Amino acid sequence: MVEWFVDHPIVSGFITILLMWSDWLLTIAQEKERAEHYFEHYQSYPTNTIEGHPAFQSSIPKRQLINPKHFMAAVAIGTVVSIMLMIIPRMWCELFLGYVWGLFVIVDTQHLSNWLGYRAGRQGIHGKLWMHQRTGYLVQSGRYCSIALFLLVLSILSGSVVIYGVTIAGFVSSLRQLIWLKRIPKIEKEDALLGIQNTESTATPEKVV
Repeated sequence: MVEWFVDHPIVSGFITILLMWSDWLLTIAQEKERAEHYFEHYQSYPTNTIEGHPAFQSSIPKRQLINPKHFMAAVAIGTVVSIMLMIIPRMWCELFLGYVWGLFVIVDTQHLSNWLGYRAGRQGIHGKLWMHQRTGYLVQSGRYCSIALFLLVLSILSGSVVIYGVTIAGFVSSLRQLIWLKRIPKIEKEDALLGIQNTESTATPEKVV
């Protein structure tokens, strides 16, 4: 099956665009659920956002089904995938395709997991969690690393070149979170203590930072 996609690079490029767009749509669905219900239980700080990629954080609240900047990036990446499948040695094509598609499939499954969790949280959850963005990136990096370790075992057992590519995508996704983390202001040493004090006084984290 994978060989068919390698032999049809235009189709593979189009699927890449769809995978990247589905990432966007799932993010919008997650943001909609958060804004309507889950905001009562969760908020990040110093910036309140569910989007990890810094370039698109300001666009998410608009909830556009097609964001011009994101869509153009998707088309560009899809085009690059098609061209690469035409020019790189065939022995690397399956690994390359597994890597690229793995980047988006892993993110899509995380969005779907969060969305289902937000919907489940409409009932049976009390209180509110304030999470620093640096902590959020660390948590997400750990999730991606755990997925990548599972995929590594699976790729070794199966010997599948495609799954090896997806495994690399998992580790790269984990590393990407740590890179983005460096853009966020460090957590102050007093943060934990102040968080307890503000919880008791019902103050907001914005006054803590």
